[in-house]
Amino acid sequence: MKTMIKIMLAFSNTLFSEAMSKLLEHEKKVEVTHILEPGTEFTFSDWKKLAPDVILTDIICLYNSFATIHTDKTKLPFILLDTNCGKENIVAAIVKKQVSGVLKGNSTSRLMLRAIRTVAAGDLWIDKETVRNLVYGLNAIGNGISTQLTGREKNVVDLVAEGFRNKEIAQKLHISEPTVKTHLYRVFRKLNMKNRSELITYAIKSRHSPIAYPPSK
Repeated sequence: MKTMIKIMLAFSNTLFSEAMSKLLEHEKKVEVTHILEPGTEFTFSDWKKLAPDVILTDIICLYNSFATIHTDKTKLPFILLDTNCGKENIVAAIVKKQVSGVLKGNSTSRLMLRAIRTVAAGDLWIDKETVRNLVYGLNAIGNGISTQLTGREKNVVDLVAEGFRNKEIAQKLHISEPTVKTHLYRVFRKLNMKNRSELITYAIKSRHSPIAYPPSK
């Protein structure tokens, strides 16, 4: 790991970014090198120029400011701060945006520093509850039952796994939203799943990184 960890703050709230910067400014071997203004687009050129070791962000900024960066080609070391955005959005962020860390709302500053060091070292920092959601979906798909799905159902599942909502899926597939719901109902029954989180997680199957779990309280 590098001696000094360069951190970029990318939040949808300026006051939150300033407070986070103050919190980190006296920490050893950690330096906030850039604060992204809310609503600003972060490009691949910016990434090459700034090269942060860790990016602390929230769900809004993750999807708005980093929309043009394809994470399948450029893996950014995101740590997502959970601002009560829901477990489905968290799982989707791990899959679609290749988020490397998740900090729950009840995390302490000490826990955040451990997460920063872990992600900067190239590992994952994800809580066990989120991992359970991922693993459940992996097991279901891994059992081969996905072969029961029709072509259209697989299309819907693929879009769900990328984090799209029902309305967006309907627009992309040129079908009605009720039809999307019908497809999902059948998919849940065929795969013996209860919610979108379980369905989303099959796409995590291709990831092969060690996970550092936050300690139990």
